[in-house]
Order: sequence, then C-alpha cells, then structure tokens
Amino acid sequence: MTAAQGPPRAEHAAPFPGAWYWLGPPAGAVRPVPEELRLTAGAGTDLYAMPAVREIDALPALVRQFDGDFRLSAGVVVEDGARFADAGGLVVRTGAGWVKLCVERTVAGSWAVVTVASLPYSDEAMGPALPGPRADLLVTREGRRFAGLFRTSRDADWRFVRTLCLPEGPLWAGVFAQAPLSAGAIVRFHDLACGPEPLRDRR
Repeated sequence: MTAAQGPPRAEHAAPFPGAWYWLGPPAGAVRPVPEELRLTAGAGTDLYAMPAVREIDALPALVRQFDGDFRLSAGVVVEDGARFADAGGLVVRTGAGWVKLCVERTVAGSWAVVTVASLPYSDEAMGPALPGPRADLLVTREGRRFAGLFRTSRDADWRFVRTLCLPEGPLWAGVFAQAPLSAGAIVRFHDLACGPEPLRDRR
C-alpha cells in the first residue's frame, strides 16, 4: 500500500465526521460524548513486521490523510488492558511503512510509552515509564523529520520520545487500539486535535 492510494477497507463508516477511515479491521467504536472515542480491539490485533518472529497487519485504527507538515495529538487511556502489549495510541502509515506511539502495558505489568518503527521491519523502543495507563501523545512531521512526544498531564510540557526520517508527501495518521496477546483491549481517546502546523524540535 502507498499513502497516495489511501487506506484499505475505507468503505467502513468511521465514527468521526469528515475524511476519517478504518485502517485494518474495524474495531468496536463508541463515542459517549462528542469529544471522546472508545476503540475495542479484538484478540490478536497488532501491526508488527519481524520476519520469522511475528508478522501481522491487523490493527484497528481510525486514520486521515495529511499531505505536508502536520501535528496530531490525543489523550490516551487504556481502560481495559490486562496483558503485556495491550496498548493504544497514535499510528502513522506511509508507503515506506509505519510508526506507532503507544501507551502500553509492559512485561512487568506496569505502563510505559513505547514506539515501534517498521520501515519496513519493526524496531521497538521502550520510552519513559508512566504512573498509570494514560498519557497525552503527539506525533508531528516537518519536512522529512518525524517526532513523537508525550506528557502526563495537560499542564506539563511535551517531552521528546523519538525522532526519525519519513518520506515527504501524503501519509495517513490516526488513533488505534491493540491486543496482540490477549482476548481484547479497550482504549479511550479524548481531546483529539490535528492541524498543518508542526511542533518544533523539543529535544
């Protein structure tokens, strides 16, 4: 898939108005109030590419197209994530591959910010520990520079997690939930915001 072709399975209606589409199998999606969205990920849902280890492209995500510089942010709360790798967060997909920025349960049962860059093979990195299953997450692109950031409260500064190079041109970005090793997970998103202004370097 190339970003210019648009996301697969776009025929499924998204719970957001406008040009939002399902990427991967549609999840159970509920909007209890206009400012919030809950995604329910089924068993085995993930987006991961490690040959001879694990290769799966079945991530329930709601995405929209961005053509140039952009930023996308959301508050993320994993409300039902009992097992390792249950997670929710932001995903960016291009013709070269994809990047996930997650609030994820660790092997030890705690929570952390995790990134997975699959360009084309998955390169995982555990970021800062979190006090619980929630954080605000932000992804941004300026030119070819892509960055992921987080904060633990709305009045805190955005903290840098990871940067890398992505192709210029159209891409798809949005929110996702996953449950690769469990029977399912529920993730709540709030204060979703996006726009064409990139967030400047915060390192």
